[in-house]
Amino acid sequence: MPQFDMILLTPDAAAGADILEHTAGSPVREGGGDETYRCGSCKTKLLVNVGHHDAHGVVVKCGKCGRLNTEPHHHHH
Repeated sequence: MPQFDMILLTPDAAAGADILEHTAGSPVREGGGDETYRCGSCKTKLLVNVGHHDAHGVVVKCGKCGRLNTEPHHHHH
């Protein structure tokens, strides 16, 4: 069950993106896969047990620290 630290974005970099609002205490998405994605700043789990396609291209605002995160663009072979 791999875990990944997400990449932090500046508000400018996230401009125009569809931002998912995370609420501290529960992941913004859960289920459908085996990958967990954590806030790149405070390590809060934002996406839990999701498939890579569920994380691809999303921008999540961490409900704990307020930072903007995106998935780290890793590739499966």
